[in-house]
Amino acid sequence: MPTVSFNTHFPGYEILGELGRSNARVLKARHLETGDLVAIKHFALNTDAETLRRFRFESQLMTDIRHPNVVRVREVQLDMPMPFIVMEWIEGGNLRTLLTERGHLDVPTTIRLGLQMAEAFKAIHPKGIIHRDIKPENILYRPLPSGELHFLLTDFGVARLREQSQTMTGQSLMTYEYASPEQFDNPKGVDVATDYYSLGVVFYECLSGRVPFSMADSTGMATFMNQVLRTSPPDLQLTAGQYLPPSLDTILRWTLTKNPAERLSDVDELTLLLGQANVEQLQASRTSERRAPVSTRTVAAPVSVSQPQETTYLPPVDDEPVASSNWWAVVLGVVVVGVLIALAVYYTNLRNMANRKFVPDSTATAGDSSETPSVTNDTTTTSSDYLMEESARDSSEADTPPVSTSTTEPATTTVTTAPDSTNTVPDSTQTNN
Repeated sequence: MPTVSFNTHFPGYEILGELGRSNARVLKARHLETGDLVAIKHFALNTDAETLRRFRFESQLMTDIRHPNVVRVREVQLDMPMPFIVMEWIEGGNLRTLLTERGHLDVPTTIRLGLQMAEAFKAIHPKGIIHRDIKPENILYRPLPSGELHFLLTDFGVARLREQSQTMTGQSLMTYEYASPEQFDNPKGVDVATDYYSLGVVFYECLSGRVPFSMADSTGMATFMNQVLRTSPPDLQLTAGQYLPPSLDTILRWTLTKNPAERLSDVDELTLLLGQANVEQLQASRTSERRAPVSTRTVAAPVSVSQPQETTYLPPVDDEPVASSNWWAVVLGVVVVGVLIALAVYYTNLRNMANRKFVPDSTATAGDSSETPSVTNDTTTTSSDYLMEESARDSSEADTPPVSTSTTEPATTTVTTAPDSTNTVPDSTQTNN
């Protein structure tokens, strides 16, 4: 921006250009000693000594405030032909420019603005400083690398001068659309509640793109003042697709209350409501973005699905019970199969052990030789030594009556260990009576 020459001299500063004019002229300058970029605001004063003294006192307080949401006042010069205030340079712009470009702000950005203005209130109100002129032109911003905006409040105490001053064009310096009702009735008796009313108007404009009451929409000053003093603000009209958190709606109603004694004017309460509004906004956005889980099979649902995953539709079923019953069926089947395998292994091992450790005796021992005509002898299931011994005896006693082999004995005869060869075979010398 080209350098602009001014008749007014600002000692210690190099004027780089004019940033704009509203109720005062704002210049971009460089501090010659440090090289810092600054913003100089100068205006014509036509006020009484008490107002000037109060402004000097509040301006001095502002030079002591170091807060990230408050534009630092570097210097105040009131004894010059054209009094001026030197403030730190903010490289972004003001909220008015932002609203002009976008038309309105989205809900998350408005909540962020409110939280940072609440922090600014914490810095100025405990020191007895009332801004009195909160509006988009007095809220600056700088863009952050994250894409978010960092907001700062500026122009403290200037409104007290404007209440009794005139611009160089002779017009009133009050910004009527953002003024609280009590500023029309008793301008000198306002308290911190007036800053909360003005902030509520800023919220309303950020969300809807327009102020609740406008001078342009009124037929005259009297009509406009009557609206501000007695008429409830029109219902907020959000752009399509925007969700207004209930807590943010509560803030709008409580800050725009006509009676300052009933108005929201506690910074902790404001911060709490803004935090709740932020949570409500996040919940609403996540609910709208959440998608139904994709199922491995398609079932009929009460709502239509634009792109079904499969072409085959099944009757409505409850996924949870089906999944549970299938799971139990699988577990039961595994248990049954395991039991059958265990039983098969057990009986197989039992049979092998019986074959290795025990020799079944299928020989049916006849009763007393005196009562039984013949002796049953099974030569097929005895051990090899026992068979050899019995064969030798059979060959030496050829005159002994033949021994009948039992073929009808059941397979469940008592299994015993191989009998001693000396007592198992009946004495061949005994003959039947």
